[in-house]
Amino acid sequence: MWSLCNISVSEQSLSYSHSLAWPWMVSLHNPTCNFCGGSLISTEWEASIRVYLGKLTQRETNKKEVMINVQKIYTHHLYNATTRDNDIALLHLSSPVRPNDYISPVCLVAQNSDFPPSTPSWIIGWGKIADEENVPYPGTLQEAKVFVVDKNQCQNQLIKLLKKQNMLTTHAHLQITNNMICAGVPGGGVTKKHNLSCLQGDSGGPIMSQHCSKCVQFGITSWGIGCGRPDMSGVYTSVSQYQQWITDTIKKHPSQDLPQFVTLSLPCPSKILSHTHTYSVINIYASLTLL
Repeated sequence: MWSLCNISVSEQSLSYSHSLAWPWMVSLHNPTCNFCGGSLISTEWEASIRVYLGKLTQRETNKKEVMINVQKIYTHHLYNATTRDNDIALLHLSSPVRPNDYISPVCLVAQNSDFPPSTPSWIIGWGKIADEENVPYPGTLQEAKVFVVDKNQCQNQLIKLLKKQNMLTTHAHLQITNNMICAGVPGGGVTKKHNLSCLQGDSGGPIMSQHCSKCVQFGITSWGIGCGRPDMSGVYTSVSQYQQWITDTIKKHPSQDLPQFVTLSLPCPSKILSHTHTYSVINIYASLTLL
């Protein structure tokens, strides 16, 4: 059984003032304040962690938002806290949720599928919008436009920056692996409301692009150096590397309601299907690393 990510998108709808623009965005609270983000991907997926769905602002209550406790956390068995490799986790929710206009799953990019360099993409979250600058009241969900960066270029950026800051020896463990992707904006920062700023502290949140009129998540906010630097892109976990792990982990549970994986090379379908289901969460919960 597969969940259907049937939300169509357009450039016009991608606006942070539009409360329906990002219905798969998840806010994780521990226990009362947001500490990172996540994405809704499939079914019924304790600690003191609480998951908020359908949330638009952090300081005001949305009548459509839902709070659910986390039943179990599955971190990747090869996660390395030093190198940040395999920086991904699944959260199994304590109870299922029903989709509506404010809560709906996102499509995930399939194995061996990736958006090419220079692809325009979107990142979202409630983190800092600049160094030492929090999102102003009421803490509205922010979005920013970035572009996919070639991995070799990103690795070269990293080496040059570490050399410049005399950190190459102490941070030699930092590499852009095959399990990572990079994105940024030429000249630094990210484009948001025509300003240069950054989304700092948004670990676990999605990076997405458009394919066949659907929003497809292809990365998870992982780590970076500084905030919106002109000489270093942001680094994200590459979702396409983890289709098998995500599928195997979810299949451990009786419901086995899998997310929808999108192969970018396939032609666009002529018809968008609709379906009613219950859904779950994919998320990383380590804080965004700033060096």
